[in-house]
Amino acid sequence: MGDITILGLPISLGTMLYQAIIFTVLVFILKKLVFKKLAKILDDRKLHIENLLLLTEQYNLDASKNFETSERILKQARNDAREIMKNGENEAKLIITSAKDEARHIIKEGKDEAYHARTRSFTQTDHNKGA
Repeated sequence: MGDITILGLPISLGTMLYQAIIFTVLVFILKKLVFKKLAKILDDRKLHIENLLLLTEQYNLDASKNFETSERILKQARNDAREIMKNGENEAKLIITSAKDEARHIIKEGKDEAYHARTRSFTQTDHNKGA
């Protein structure tokens, strides 16, 4: 075969045909052996990434639900704590009031007993003087 010149470069048609046949054989071999495995690897990786994205989305939803639940529980716990403190304060006031009333009652009974003891003592001394 003859040589031709394109843009001032000599080109051998035989070498060009030989390179085209070698290239076609190489592409065919790569297609049969490598491209299928490479395509499978890429598809597997794509599926794996999609599954991870779905899993991440699910974890985000679960975290959001758990956060809302924990916020609700925390709010309820704070309300319960306020109520317990309020009830504790009320009970403490009642206990203090009751203790003060009981102390007043005991003091009054003590004064009454002291008064009766003094009056009995004076009466007995008057009886002893008069006798």
